[in-house]
Amino acid sequence: MLSELYIENLAVIEKATIDFSDKLNVFTGETGAGKSILINGINAILGQRVTKDIVRTGTDKAVISALFTDIGDNVLQVLDELGISAEDGQLFLTREIRSDGGSVARVNSRAVNVSVLKAIGETLVTIHGQHDNQILMAPERHIEILDSYAESEALIEDYHSSFRELQSIAKKINKIKTEQSKKEFRMAELADIVEEINALNIHEGEDKEIEAELNISKNAVAIFEALYMAKQLLSGDDDTDGAVEMTQRASKSVEDIPI
Repeated sequence: MLSELYIENLAVIEKATIDFSDKLNVFTGETGAGKSILINGINAILGQRVTKDIVRTGTDKAVISALFTDIGDNVLQVLDELGISAEDGQLFLTREIRSDGGSVARVNSRAVNVSVLKAIGETLVTIHGQHDNQILMAPERHIEILDSYAESEALIEDYHSSFRELQSIAKKINKIKTEQSKKEFRMAELADIVEEINALNIHEGEDKEIEAELNISKNAVAIFEALYMAKQLLSGDDDTDGAVEMTQRASKSVEDIPI
């Protein structure tokens, strides 16, 4: 409920603080007494559009503050969605309207956009005029009104609970499908690798044979040079003693071949 309203420099009102009781509160007075100014102040604090003309002449800004207590669950839900806390079920709203047309809004001393103030204000106060009702003019509230009239709150809560459960199950199913898809892709990938390996017709000990061939390839130049030297030594025309020595050198040269 609206417990207190503070107005400063709004139209002809310099300063005014109004305390509300939890019973019926009535503003009375003749035309021009300022009743509509109070309504304009409440509209401003609820995030409705205002103009700089409502700022009291000769002042820089108008300030309107309102304290709400014992706020309902629907208000707490909106505040939770907006990331705003309300300690002890109290809500303090402030709006400043500057004479240059600027506007500043706060919720529990936290600066917010006017749109946030309006979203909260729609859950706090319903203003009935002579020819209209604010809540009935908002199409997004029509279903809420019908549900309230039908007293279907319990059914709605069951629906919300079932819907949240459905969303949770849907997320788990999508996760399982994603994991299954990854598993099938990996299995297909491994099957291709196995097929490629089988196509190579690898036999036992082939790795050692390949390693030996690799070593020979790496030392091809050294092998060629050693064999060439042995050939040269063996084809020489020296005497017998020299031939024996050259044979030994040729043998040593071949033995030193790195394989």
